[in-house]
Amino acid sequence: MPVKMQQKAPQSPGVYFFRNSKGKILYVGKANNLKARLNSYFQKNQASLKTKSLLKEASAVSWEILNSETEALIKESELIKKHSPKYNVLMRDDKQYFFAAFTKEEYPRIYLTHQTPNGPDYIGPFTDGGAIKSVLKLLRRAFPYCTCKRVHKNLCLNARIGKCLGFCCLTSSQTLLLRKEKGMISSPPSPSPYEGEGERGGEVYKSNISSIKKILTGKNKSLLKTLKKEMKKLSSAQKYEEAGKIRNQIRALEKVFAHKEIVSKDNIAESQKALRHFESILKIENIKRIEAYDIANIQGKYAYGSMVVFIDGAPAKDLYRIFKIKTVTGANDVAMLKEIISRRLSHKEWPLPEVILVDGGKQQLNAVRGGEVKIIALTKNKKHIGDHIYISDKKDPMPLNAIPSPLRNLLLNLDSEAHRFAIKHYRKSHRKTLS
Repeated sequence: MPVKMQQKAPQSPGVYFFRNSKGKILYVGKANNLKARLNSYFQKNQASLKTKSLLKEASAVSWEILNSETEALIKESELIKKHSPKYNVLMRDDKQYFFAAFTKEEYPRIYLTHQTPNGPDYIGPFTDGGAIKSVLKLLRRAFPYCTCKRVHKNLCLNARIGKCLGFCCLTSSQTLLLRKEKGMISSPPSPSPYEGEGERGGEVYKSNISSIKKILTGKNKSLLKTLKKEMKKLSSAQKYEEAGKIRNQIRALEKVFAHKEIVSKDNIAESQKALRHFESILKIENIKRIEAYDIANIQGKYAYGSMVVFIDGAPAKDLYRIFKIKTVTGANDVAMLKEIISRRLSHKEWPLPEVILVDGGKQQLNAVRGGEVKIIALTKNKKHIGDHIYISDKKDPMPLNAIPSPLRNLLLNLDSEAHRFAIKHYRKSHRKTLS
């Protein structure tokens, strides 16, 4: 019996579960909007064989509402590690999961990897590389740690702006202190708050790493409780400067777990503005689906065309498609573009977009002109006329800088995403021939 949702999913961040008839978890996923994400599974056109297989085997879907997408990202990682769901393992090759690795040095460094490293400790898997990078970037402001690849003699830039403790990447943990005492260097314009604190600085560093590990393993609430107790204790002892540092960590940690939610709301508002501008310029109503296309090849070899889909101004990655060029030989991007859009339009079961965006100019526009879909060609890096767009029913191009910024950003984002997706498959194909 095909899987069904027992009730309507909420428009909230959270994690969701597909289970078989015995209640065993088959797949765990995360979402900033559970309703939109789960509805995408039940569209008529599911091209992924693995997704089709999952839906065929699953008999129930449920979810857990969380406070933010950051919390959902970490919870998803925790659940995948705990349950090793069948389809998370099967889909791992496609998703290229990320792990946060902690080196086993006196002052551990943190880096992201697709592999489970033998030497360092690691936390994961994380399915969204961009999200985990953003989380680490924000955490580093509250809990500074070193990212220098090798030790050095002089204070690094990160230490000057408070992202490094100022001693952990020097040739010796006492080097900076000794050099300052001898007058060999002066204090930097924005010194690290822990610069030259010697042994105590080392304790702070290790505490920061421990805090980040707790956060990435879902123990942020217990960490917040501990930090608040410590802040109160320091305030009672009139150690106001140290209490202030912990207060800043508490605020930053609270911001991390609200950050993705806030950004998402801002993005939705911007997307809606962009679509309304687009509708006004193109003289059409209710733009919902936009598709963007790009070509990647090297002198006609390993040629691929990408199709990316944005729904309501946001990427719908389950609907992305890749086309291997079949009919064109040699380096002819225009003919390749014509081929892939012709093949795409032959799929009558796929909903038509209101707008198609292609990378190029008049040639590309003319190659795919026609039909009921509005065609836009985005031309970049033309110094004599500047960046601009061609529209299928307009004679003259429109300068990109004359377009309202929300729409301009949306067009550039679409173009960039189509290029990234095409290049990804081109490189994958090219690497296979070299191995």
